[in-house]
Amino acid sequence: MQNRCVTTDSGEGSEKERLDFLATRLRELNNTASQVLIFLSFAIVAGVTFLTLNPGSATKSAIHGALRWWIGAIFPTVIGILPLKEIRDRDVRWYRALLWLRFVLMWSAIACIFFGAIWFFKAV
Repeated sequence: MQNRCVTTDSGEGSEKERLDFLATRLRELNNTASQVLIFLSFAIVAGVTFLTLNPGSATKSAIHGALRWWIGAIFPTVIGILPLKEIRDRDVRWYRALLWLRFVLMWSAIACIFFGAIWFFKAV
């Protein structure tokens, strides 16, 4: 008799196992989004604080660029933490679609944070 490992993406395993796996991954992405929001709040406060030092026009422009990117990162992050699981609770296809949506939103936010950091680095 062969022991087979249960894989959730290959279609093997019970629906409950797939749901549990997807729910866990969605929870992890939710936690990541919450941490990203905390980072963004500190980054935006740092940018605004830096603006109060009355920098030159080139530095001010770079800080504004950083703030635009960081504020832009808020939107995909907040969309990613909306409680959409409850729309179709315990549905494997819905959870999988949400997982991909949150994955794309999180990477969009990370890209915005990265570009904002580059602009902030130019200012410093």
